[in-house]
Amino acid sequence: MYAIGAEQIRRTSSQAACLSCKPVQNESGQDSAFASMLDTSNSVSDSEAPGKSQASTYRQLTPIDVEIQKDIQKEFGIEPYKPGEPLKSPMRSLWSLQSAKDGVITGNDLENNAEKAMGIFKKHFSRFMLNEGISSDPAIELNISGNGRVTVQADHPDKEKIESFINDNSELRNLYVGISSTKNLIAIGRESSEFQQKYAVDPKAAVAEFAHLFTGKYGYNTTVTIGKDGYNCETKPFWRISDSIS
Repeated sequence: MYAIGAEQIRRTSSQAACLSCKPVQNESGQDSAFASMLDTSNSVSDSEAPGKSQASTYRQLTPIDVEIQKDIQKEFGIEPYKPGEPLKSPMRSLWSLQSAKDGVITGNDLENNAEKAMGIFKKHFSRFMLNEGISSDPAIELNISGNGRVTVQADHPDKEKIESFINDNSELRNLYVGISSTKNLIAIGRESSEFQQKYAVDPKAAVAEFAHLFTGKYGYNTTVTIGKDGYNCETKPFWRISDSIS
């Protein structure tokens, strides 16, 4: 078992271990990757949007967004963000960090939280597939593009409809991104733990074996495939050629 400190997660959140791939500018000094998960209103200041009413400066939630917020509150005890409220700390606002003790969360905690979140995603996506008559043959493979949108890999007859459903319901999109990024964090945490154990025995050999961890271009990527056998999450290492995943 390995444990991860909240500060470690914050420092690495904009890299392979980030908890959101959506860049957000904010004035609070908080990490922008975390802010995109915390500030679900996507608010802008009056000076940035002259002539707009206060109500129009906040993202409008869809009925599915509202349902997902209720599911997250029921499962994790996190109350939905209300426009105008100050941003909460990651430990109080991110479902992936619930169960942390004294600012530290274990790999098992992360895995359990990701599975609970995946249950919420399955509930809403499966309902969508049933209502729209979308088939899982051929299989639907979901990934995250460099701009933070969830995309369907390869060809699927309902590719555009699926992508629109996920990305137009921003809480569903954020949920998927959080699941993917949490699983990436779990994978890099395991490998880092293995490095630390081997470093304690033979530092030189350990650095040589795990040199890829220090390149800044190595990370993990998680895809979710929905096929005849249900939902399957797969996390694989990859080398980042540019600053984003295409």
